[in-house]
Amino acid sequence: MDKVLEIGGFAAGYCGKLFAASGADVVRMDRGERLPAWASEKAMDLFLHAHKRMVASSDLDLLAALAAKADILICEGNTADELDQLGFDDWVTPVKVALTPFGRTGPKANWRASANVLLAMGGYTHLIGEPDRAPLSLPGHYLEFQTGALAYTAANSARWANQSTQIDLGQLETLMSLSQFTTVRWHCVGELRSRHGSDFWFVVPSQLFACADGWVYLNIVPAFWDPLTVFLDQPELLIDPRFENNDLRMLNRDALHALIATELAHQSTDELLRKAESCRIPLGVVLSFEQVLADPHLEARQFWQALPADNSEPVYTPAYPFLQGKVADPEVNRGVFW
Repeated sequence: MDKVLEIGGFAAGYCGKLFAASGADVVRMDRGERLPAWASEKAMDLFLHAHKRMVASSDLDLLAALAAKADILICEGNTADELDQLGFDDWVTPVKVALTPFGRTGPKANWRASANVLLAMGGYTHLIGEPDRAPLSLPGHYLEFQTGALAYTAANSARWANQSTQIDLGQLETLMSLSQFTTVRWHCVGELRSRHGSDFWFVVPSQLFACADGWVYLNIVPAFWDPLTVFLDQPELLIDPRFENNDLRMLNRDALHALIATELAHQSTDELLRKAESCRIPLGVVLSFEQVLADPHLEARQFWQALPADNSEPVYTPAYPFLQGKVADPEVNRGVFW
């Protein structure tokens, strides 16, 4: 069982959460820092740290001692200098992962940035929202959790390879590594993406449509065009010269969207979902939060987990996007740090 020492905010916390889920012995060193979050402090602690052991201290000698006993160290800081001041380079942990907004090198190494600033710098904000309105940013902790997942993958790779190494992971680079569709459009066809609301734009039709009792989203890549015509009960669209391929559908998107909107407007979400499943096309019903919590697929996949919370009723939180063996009992050896 790997021993993992975790220091830092939400990115380090999510990385440690993944290690705990895979059976590692994770100790989080809580240095008393509290970051603004999209949920309450209690909710974030339960979601990120439920299966870890904790030590509350900012003692650098204790930190170095724990680092010396760990197999993997995950350390998140606001700047490169902050990690230097903690003593990151002096710790003797075999695998050390540094998480900072811009990495530990380069001209921006000591710039400070919040997640919404990094999302703007990475081009994400430019793409989100209606074309004639102000751009939007992603909600939640997308940036931090993606960084934590990448740190988990990189650290595991080093352990599996039996390598002792330092891994320098910048959050800006993490964002750029996830924008492959945007960069591919530019490098391969010279096209710049821009805001188009809920319309994916390059694949038509990929758009929200109103129906009798709600909204549905269609995402029809070229392979699904033929079954879409069956779903719409309009097989004649197969020979309509306006829609013979995706390029033509892009040129005639308004006509196609109007046609689909007319067809779906009088049908219920249940009807449309049954037809979509029968025709094997990707259609999703826009759900309320209450409906997401009661989704039968998520329940069957055991996505929600119950966690104890201060001797009160269990709190239900999201689990993981994968299934594997049970997490080790967090009460075992609590308070004993290697």
